[in-house]
Amino acid sequence: MKVLKALGIIILVFIVIVILLGIIAPGDFNVERKVNIKAPVEVVFEHVKYWRNWQNWSPWAEMDSTMKVTVEGKDGEKGSKYIWKGHPELTGSGEMTNTGIKDNEEITYHLHFIEPWEDQSDGYMRLINTENGSEAAWGFSGESAFPFNIMFLFMSMEDMMAPDFDRGLAKLKELSEKDNTEIQKYEVKEVEFKEKKYAAVKGKVNFKNMHEFFSASYAKLGEAIGKSRARIEGAAGAVYYTWDEQTQMSDMAAVMPVNKTVKGEGVEMIEAPDSKAFMLDHFGAYDNQMYAYKALDYYFKKNKLDFNMVLEEYITNPMAEPDTSKWHTKIYFFAK
Repeated sequence: MKVLKALGIIILVFIVIVILLGIIAPGDFNVERKVNIKAPVEVVFEHVKYWRNWQNWSPWAEMDSTMKVTVEGKDGEKGSKYIWKGHPELTGSGEMTNTGIKDNEEITYHLHFIEPWEDQSDGYMRLINTENGSEAAWGFSGESAFPFNIMFLFMSMEDMMAPDFDRGLAKLKELSEKDNTEIQKYEVKEVEFKEKKYAAVKGKVNFKNMHEFFSASYAKLGEAIGKSRARIEGAAGAVYYTWDEQTQMSDMAAVMPVNKTVKGEGVEMIEAPDSKAFMLDHFGAYDNQMYAYKALDYYFKKNKLDFNMVLEEYITNPMAEPDTSKWHTKIYFFAK
């Protein structure tokens, strides 16, 4: 009996200690880290707004090469999800849901860990303009119910997460500053575009199939122009109506400017009317235009403009100039 009584007292004391520790221990946590970036918020926010871009600066994606990521919903909008599954001892599995977004200011999200244990918290990325660029603040907060909150007496969430957050912010800074440096190399010019008529082959094209689409389309256009006895009046080009990074698809057309109507199977006439456009000159291979487009995107966001069509004019004939660094492309964004 004495043994049982002593055991009961020990258990009671243990329960009392646990309850007292639970009362003393904090029930919630909040971690935030910041970094200064020499780039405008419009440039930085492109890396933050879209889940597909998080892989480029996520510290966990860097540490786990086995991680598989899918994006559900309309990327860049409230309700979209970033779902990952990685090594169980490194990143586990879970999902982040976009819970709110303010362009060039903030994205908030709900984080749901599924494996190796289940947990939930809320996170955010906030940007503000500074004298030399911008400041990015990455943080998250959550609650831990009794008795699990007792662990916060013996460990610091800040100490656990700060190194990863600092690494992610350092990568975000590196990417954004590189973008800004490359963007500054381009000069966006406002121009009055004069009406042009084009013979065109339209299609909904997967990004990986664009080379084949252009080769087949230009051959078809050349044949149709010849049979119609039309005259080519300028550089061949491409018109882009949509460009979806998430689905890797574009609604587009291969085009040639002509002096008269051209008829042929799969060929139609389209027109670019007199309008205001914004243009820049790109020199280099066709698959190396990323920063040219970033420069135009940034210009439009900074000046609160919208566009409804993109035109590329291939000034240099690649068959006559083997040096891709000399290939000249004029890229036009047509303002609404």
